Amino acid sequence: MSAVVAPPLPLPPGSFGLPLVGEMNHWWLDPLRFAQDRHARYGPVFRTHLLGRPCAVLLGPEANRFMLSSHMHLFSSRAGWSPTLISLIGNGLSLIDGAHHRRHRTMIMPALHATAIPRYFTLMQRLVDTHAQRWLQQGQIKLFEGFKHLSFDIATAAILGMAEGPEAHAFADSFHVFSRGLFALPAWKSQLTPYGRAWQAGTKLRASLARIIAARRAAPDDSVLGLLLAASDAEGQGFTDAELVDELLVLLWAGHDTITSLLTWVYYELLRQPDVLARARAEQARVLSGGALEPQHLKQLPQLDRILREAERLHPPAPGGFRGVVEEFAYGGYRIPAGWTVMYSSVFTHMMPELWYEPQRFDPERFAPPREEGNKPFHLIGFGAGPRVCVGLAFAQMQMRVVLSHLLQTLEFELLPNQSFRPIPVPTKMPLDGLKVFVR
Repeated sequence: MSAVVAPPLPLPPGSFGLPLVGEMNHWWLDPLRFAQDRHARYGPVFRTHLLGRPCAVLLGPEANRFMLSSHMHLFSSRAGWSPTLISLIGNGLSLIDGAHHRRHRTMIMPALHATAIPRYFTLMQRLVDTHAQRWLQQGQIKLFEGFKHLSFDIATAAILGMAEGPEAHAFADSFHVFSRGLFALPAWKSQLTPYGRAWQAGTKLRASLARIIAARRAAPDDSVLGLLLAASDAEGQGFTDAELVDELLVLLWAGHDTITSLLTWVYYELLRQPDVLARARAEQARVLSGGALEPQHLKQLPQLDRILREAERLHPPAPGGFRGVVEEFAYGGYRIPAGWTVMYSSVFTHMMPELWYEPQRFDPERFAPPREEGNKPFHLIGFGAGPRVCVGLAFAQMQMRVVLSHLLQTLEFELLPNQSFRPIPVPTKMPLDGLKVFVR
């Protein structure tokens, strides 16, 4: 008697969209609506075509856990990124897998651990004060641009030990050209294309970073780079200069884009909800009692914590994440072939009414007792989750608290009329007109 062979599981339902472009236009314009519409049509697992490849989208906290923790071995992070970004950034932490990733992360973690980052507290305070004074003199600014320059100055000072001056300004100019080309198509090395300009800027940046690394090797300091130069793996081997250049590019890129986006959306919400702004200012006055912010105060600001968590929920800087499938697997009654990509959706998870009461509303008190929404793993994933959670999370959290504490005490912003707040969701979420404000 022959054995009964079970039929193979079907592919997920969905559509691959148009030839070549797939459904990129729908996802790029509105990742949340893209996921919600297809969830209503197909359920929590569906297929599409994004970034030039077939893609399975897995929705909800259990899907997040599956991809980011329990079944990570099925996926490649590197294969989830666009070829243009990989060609420009190389082999930094976010773009490598397996033992290579574990080795680099083990050496990077001590430099960005919560016990190491207080050394940058005074530096952050000094730079936010410098930029705040600049904004005050200007009278009107785009907050997105203001936060972008501030966060990049903090990143270069803390990560590279770079002082303000002509060299730092030239480095920043090159980096902004570089970052604008990370997701650009076509990937032509022509000055007429964003990618081509990014390639040239990247060549300059790599040369600058090589010089900075040589200088730090000769005269160590207490920057993140200084700590990375002293790091070694289990065999006593440290980073090569080429590895450090790639890691520094990733740290500088990720270390200011996410922070810029979240700080901008925090103020967008605070300026639309004066009662929440008033509570945040009252907390500052109560905790600081008219004195200066000290590191110990950062753990005594629950209102500020809740505001930041709610901004992360409602305005995650990236809409989700992609992974390449290295081994065919089954999920939700469907099979996902090797060679596809899979996507988890932060924006969808953060707006699920099963997890969040009135999810469309900015409501920091949802995180306070007795409600305590979002206290379960893989519900709030703006910085990722699991073993590959953002390596600079503690650095980012401290920086955002230092910046917001200073601004809440010293400046008032007022929204300018006649501007659009429509979100540009990809690659990093920002308001269309940059959040234009009066500064007082």
